[in-house]
Amino acid sequence: MKRLLILALLCGPLWAAPPEESAAYSQANSAFYEQKYALSRDLTEKLLKAEPDNYAALYLLGRIYHYGEGSIPRAYYCYSRARALVEKQFDKPQASESQVLYGNLLVDLGEAAQQLEHYQEAIQLIDLHDELYPADRHTARKGWPMLKMGRFDEARELMLKLVDDPAHSSYRGHALNNLGNIEFESDNMQKSYDYFAKIVAEVQGSYDVDPVYWCNAGEACRDLLRYDECEKLLLESTKHFNPYTYSDPWGFLAELYAAESRMPEALEALKHMQAWRISGSAQVSQNKWAECYAHAGSVLLQMGYDAEALTILERLVRRQDRNSSISTPATLVEARLVFLYVQALQRNLQRLREKLSYCSWKETPANLVKLLQMERQISRDRDKVANLVASNTGIDGFLQPFGARALDQPSLSPASWDCFGPGAIIASAQRSLASKKPEMEARRPYLMAILGEAYLHDWDAEQAQKYLEDALAQLPGAEVKLRNRCQAVLAKTLTQQGRKLEALHYVQALMDSDPSQLRACQLGLPIMIESDGGRAANQARNWLYNSPRCLRAKGAFVLKLRGDVAQVEGELVSPDGTLAGSFKGQPRSQSQDAARSFCEVFHAEAFAPIIDLSQSDIRSIDGSTGTTRPGALKDLLK
Repeated sequence: MKRLLILALLCGPLWAAPPEESAAYSQANSAFYEQKYALSRDLTEKLLKAEPDNYAALYLLGRIYHYGEGSIPRAYYCYSRARALVEKQFDKPQASESQVLYGNLLVDLGEAAQQLEHYQEAIQLIDLHDELYPADRHTARKGWPMLKMGRFDEARELMLKLVDDPAHSSYRGHALNNLGNIEFESDNMQKSYDYFAKIVAEVQGSYDVDPVYWCNAGEACRDLLRYDECEKLLLESTKHFNPYTYSDPWGFLAELYAAESRMPEALEALKHMQAWRISGSAQVSQNKWAECYAHAGSVLLQMGYDAEALTILERLVRRQDRNSSISTPATLVEARLVFLYVQALQRNLQRLREKLSYCSWKETPANLVKLLQMERQISRDRDKVANLVASNTGIDGFLQPFGARALDQPSLSPASWDCFGPGAIIASAQRSLASKKPEMEARRPYLMAILGEAYLHDWDAEQAQKYLEDALAQLPGAEVKLRNRCQAVLAKTLTQQGRKLEALHYVQALMDSDPSQLRACQLGLPIMIESDGGRAANQARNWLYNSPRCLRAKGAFVLKLRGDVAQVEGELVSPDGTLAGSFKGQPRSQSQDAARSFCEVFHAEAFAPIIDLSQSDIRSIDGSTGTTRPGALKDLLK
């Protein structure tokens, strides 16, 4: 009897039901599917505490980390342990009682590996799954990791083979989407768009379709410089929200609107973007946060909110995220981000130089130290951008308005000379202008804008003027921000040639429409400052003439100052006699402090963005409030 009991205890596990059929597992799994992730995790961890080698509980914990909390490294660890335990217990897991769980485990492990950018491992897991489960083949999913590894020809051949195969019909959209991305990364823009447009046509009217199809088609239209069609497709994408999508239509719309100087719409799009991201599933929300913040930093920079843009971009530079959900190479994503960071630093450096013209002697040493630190940081990051681009994706692609290797910021591309040097930019842009590719004809005015700014900094003002004037004559009307930058650089070019009256025409246009461009392009406002003779007004006049934003000139803008010891006021009059702005410093007890207050107000308001953001706007843009509550997207889209 004793021997029989021992034998029964030894053999008992062979007859026991698999762990995924236990009541405790079923309870935890049900909580997971009801999206009660905290409860599911609590139940699963209790199960694992009692049974550390319970592969089903480990797999479930991995899914909680993956889909409930967005912690991909932890999910990958749990999946890997669960896989090892299944394979240790069953010689042929696909033929065991746990075949369904094992098949799903391979799929989720492959997804986690891909999100961690372990692309070769993801391909191997798909191959293993297809070998063990030939009736449920996931072969089309190999296209994305192949693309990310740069195996374009192999990926294209595989997707073309599968796209019309009835056995893979459920993955037709996936295959077409991969083909569109392959052609995009191969710089075949029209082919890329054709594939995306094909998917859009096929899914039109379908229920519960991933919005990424419309978003990708819209992005392809943007890259072909077809902005109206781009906007329509992106807006259509916003109507198909899916919590598991990796699409980001609102971010692209925000940048499109900002480039067209449709700033109120850009602001609203940024708010929708954060709501869209936060309303998504945990792993998508985590995966997309860096891209969304890059959109926010870019748009704030174009709005003229340099300090706010710098805060966001600095956060991104210090904590870059994974790059598995977009086809763009990681080096280019980093180069774009650091380039934007350099531009934000440059503009804040200009603000600091303005402040040095009027700050007290006690503040001067600290501000000079800060200035030196910023200059060093700018120098380091310029070199970083140059190294990332020149050694990987190449300068020629970076200078295009949009595309697989482009900066994707046409209004900022002319500043590329700052990172690569004007000579390299001139040579690269001239090569592109000589290209016979069909896309180049539409890109010509964008390259002329780049050449104009590069020639200015290569000390050839005549060539700079020629290219800038040609760019302004040929650029699409929608490129408002780029046209404004060209006007600012042209004003500098004409001033350098002594043609101040012509330069003044462009400066006045900028002061009416986009005064922040003066700071962005390091342009001084031609101005004559008149004082009523008061001590504080006289002091303010002297300090303002020392500012890089004020260029002493006759027959230009006139700033009329008046004030007593306690407060300074002023009116800025345009060359045509119209009032361009009124400014009032804060009351102070001493004349020097009153003068400083006026200088601070003048610099803040005279060159301010046209749109005025509130603190609630800023918090909504960076996702810190207003969009973090459940149902945020639903509320915004009412």
